[in-house]
Amino acid sequence: MVEPAPGTPAALVRGFLAHLMKAALTADDTRSQAWRQKARHLRQQMLPVPGSLENLKIDGLWWLAVGDAEAPELQAEEKMIEWGQPKVCPFTLAEIQAAEFDVDRAVQHLRETAATG
Repeated sequence: MVEPAPGTPAALVRGFLAHLMKAALTADDTRSQAWRQKARHLRQQMLPVPGSLENLKIDGLWWLAVGDAEAPELQAEEKMIEWGQPKVCPFTLAEIQAAEFDVDRAVQHLRETAATG
C-alpha cells in the first residue's frame, strides 16, 4: 500500500487507528489517555467532509497503523497486548464515523480481541 499523503482522509484514518492501538498497547494510564485524546482529535478532523472516507481501504490502513503503533521506540511501553491484532480492521468506516463511536470502548475492544498466543 502506498503511504497516504499527510492531511488526507487516508492519513487521518491511519493516524486515528494508530493512536487507538498505541492507547491499547501501553500499560501507562497517562500515556494511554494521551493517545486516546489524540485519536479523538484525529476523528474530529476526519468527520466534517461527508463521503471523504467511503472509498478508503480500511484494512490496508489498519495494517499501516498497527506498524506505526508497534514502532521500536514504543516497544518498552507495550505491556497490555502481547502478540498482535487481526489482519482485518476490527472497526468499519461506518462504525468509526457513527456519532456513538467511543474511543475508550474501542481501546478496550482492541485489548480484548488481540491474539494472545
